[in-house]
Amino acid sequence: MGTNYQSYIQEAYRVLKPGGWLLIAEVKSRFDPNTGGADPEKFSKAILELGFNSVKQDFSNKMFILFYFTKKEKKNSKKNIEWPMLKPCLYKRR
Repeated sequence: MGTNYQSYIQEAYRVLKPGGWLLIAEVKSRFDPNTGGADPEKFSKAILELGFNSVKQDFSNKMFILFYFTKKEKKNSKKNIEWPMLKPCLYKRR
């Protein structure tokens, strides 16, 4: 849920073996374009450009979006990936 998620994903790419799984669960509100959130397709596209294959996106959960990726055999040569900005998670007092 960090705002510097690009660093997390790049580190996951570094440590995973080819074919390794990257599973991401993010709060749905961070992906609501109506409230300033990121487009889930642009989010997935950035991860694909890094060198992952998209296996599945699951929007069925009430609170989270689940993304499933596997690492490709070779890293993509694209250097400047356009990472969408995710809203920070704000917790409500209950």
